[in-house]
Amino acid sequence: MKRSIAFAITILMFCGLPLAAWASVNIVATVNGEPITSYELEQRILMLKDATNIEINKQTEKRISDDALQMLIDDSLKLQVASDDSGGLRSAAIAKANELIDASFASEGKTGIATLREIGIDPMTVQSKFVSDLIWSDYLQRIYRDKFASIDDKIDTELARLEKNASSPQIKLSEIVLTPAPNRNLKQTFDLAKQMVAAIRKGANFNAIAQQYSGAGSAKQGGRIGWLVTERLPLSFIETLAAISNGETTDPIELDGAIYVFRKDGERKKGLADESQTRIWLARAFLPLPADATNADRLEAGAQIERDAANISSCDQLEELNASYGSSAVARLDEIVLADLAPQMQKLVSSLDDNQPSASIAFAEGIATMMVCRRDKPELNLPSREEVRRVQFDRLFGDLSERHLVRLRRSAVIDMRN
Repeated sequence: MKRSIAFAITILMFCGLPLAAWASVNIVATVNGEPITSYELEQRILMLKDATNIEINKQTEKRISDDALQMLIDDSLKLQVASDDSGGLRSAAIAKANELIDASFASEGKTGIATLREIGIDPMTVQSKFVSDLIWSDYLQRIYRDKFASIDDKIDTELARLEKNASSPQIKLSEIVLTPAPNRNLKQTFDLAKQMVAAIRKGANFNAIAQQYSGAGSAKQGGRIGWLVTERLPLSFIETLAAISNGETTDPIELDGAIYVFRKDGERKKGLADESQTRIWLARAFLPLPADATNADRLEAGAQIERDAANISSCDQLEELNASYGSSAVARLDEIVLADLAPQMQKLVSSLDDNQPSASIAFAEGIATMMVCRRDKPELNLPSREEVRRVQFDRLFGDLSERHLVRLRRSAVIDMRN
């Protein structure tokens, strides 16, 4: 149902706009005949300023104002195209939007609505943005039902791929993806991304900016993507991310007509299966030698311990051999983390089969042989099906949303009022 100008003003009255301010409200644009008011624009501008914390000057003031108006136009297009939805869907979206307001803005024991009012933002403005996003998500899932249904078919394939590449390096990321808009070309979009990065590095909230500005499906999660296999990223992303530490934000990266900004949230050098965290149980036999033993004595001791251990096939037997040498060395070393051993010892242990005695090892005090009694590799902690589904969903949603919105913009009748 289309909104008339009178209807728009009535809504503003209902939202609590002071009586003295009604006269100053005017129409800044119409989208297929539906009005966008100056009050809505002012409130969206406040939202963007609060989220981005960008340094405000004449240039950035205009940039934010233009972006706020384009976002309102897009919200109007999203709601119009889903206008056949039942009132029940809209009611459910409003209830969910109120939950999102609390999740996004509640702080210090105050509700999200109370926090917004403290900083001068009308909670209804934020609610309308969330409602638009929720209804749009439902609409896209219905018209592209077949595409979204195929996600479930890909989950097993993706989990199998993750298991196969479990030892590959992984990186945990959050993202902001900006694409040019009707009022912002690629260069201006890149400049905006640079301003966002500068603000983030001064303390602005990355996730709040992603939620307001990012065109990716991950915007609903504040830009959080989660863990990815590093080698599957484009080379330009890998090189840029390699140059920053965990918790830091990249400079903007341009790729295929979009601008990307990433925050590195974590890194796994050896992926999900980090062999260095394997726990091992060792046994050893130690043949002591006097401090003045010659090289010939050492060679003979090495040969002797290898002969003695040749038929040993258990750690208990190796422990008995250690006792027979009259050694004071501890025969058992239990539950050692592989990474805690010296590099040469890590290499030796990794090369041995369980219950296989090693070649002789020379120490200052004598000669030893070692055996792995047991090893517990780190548990392969694959993401859940729901986590994999969310990543796949967000990727598909972001792509479909942008393409469908471009089509709506092209066919819309948009009247901008000066």
